[in-house]
Amino acid sequence: MRHAAVLTLFLCLPAAAQTDLKCPELTPKTRFLKISRMQPQRRGKEWLEGTPKSVNSVSCDLYGMKTEEAEYDLKNLVLKNSYIYKEKDEARALCEKLKSEEKPVNTFSDEDRSTLDDYCRKYLKKDFGVVQVYDASPSQGGESSRKPVRQIFRLYNKSGFPVEERAFDPFLKLENVILYTYDKANNLTELAANDFDDRQLRRETWSWNRATSSKTHSVYGETNELRRKTVLELREDGTLRREVRSAYDSGEQPVTRSEIYCDAKGHPEKELVYDADATDPKYEYTYSYKYDAKGNWTEERKSRVIMYNGKRMQDSQYAPEITKRELQYY
Repeated sequence: MRHAAVLTLFLCLPAAAQTDLKCPELTPKTRFLKISRMQPQRRGKEWLEGTPKSVNSVSCDLYGMKTEEAEYDLKNLVLKNSYIYKEKDEARALCEKLKSEEKPVNTFSDEDRSTLDDYCRKYLKKDFGVVQVYDASPSQGGESSRKPVRQIFRLYNKSGFPVEERAFDPFLKLENVILYTYDKANNLTELAANDFDDRQLRRETWSWNRATSSKTHSVYGETNELRRKTVLELREDGTLRREVRSAYDSGEQPVTRSEIYCDAKGHPEKELVYDADATDPKYEYTYSYKYDAKGNWTEERKSRVIMYNGKRMQDSQYAPEITKRELQYY
């Protein structure tokens, strides 16, 4: 039930709202997803896909939550993590275990007590879960010898949606806190990320305009200044029609704006990029796709368009951005 409630929450959110624990939402449910960003190679007037310059992969459970992820730079492994989820009795037992492990070396004075111990004492009888993040790289040895590099304690509301996430380092000290706010229908309206000393790292808000069938996602910085804003305009069937992304400097002045027009499936089809408040686009891009038998794209090409003798045509001098996806389904 807990994972189902969390999944329901994330189904209602744009990609930018998802936490690091959630897999990309695809239909049918995805067991494994590998994303390769290619280094195109030119042959004559054509651009071939070339070799991968970066690769990211993620394994997912039936609830759409990450169980493992890896990142490669060329062929070099940069990151590999695995995720273990503990809920209810398992989470409480973990709290008790961590507390007992600290007792021989900790006086539990106000100065010495770990922040995780404080959390367990305060919320032991509350509804919470734990996500343990392990370094799964081969150099770390067998799984039985590993200790979590991060532990995320998630406090839930009565409907099973997370209202607070506290991340602790390997020494059980608080790293950061994320607070979630919902409306009466359990739609996420605000996310506040603070550091260990309760200083704001960022704040995000979501709002819905039913009259225009649009959603707005805004991101604020450390001093609560607006840094990014994304407006999603939807069709009657709920698919994405247009996406407008705006970026701002530290003084909340517009720097760039992108208008992305989508096809009937909600995939980007054309993108116009503007400088600040310019009325004419600086660049125009077109997107093309290859699909698998399930209707999900396996290759995306983003090509720049130029005007020549009054005609729009692809810029053959500019390498397209090529992204490939390998998907395995449940």
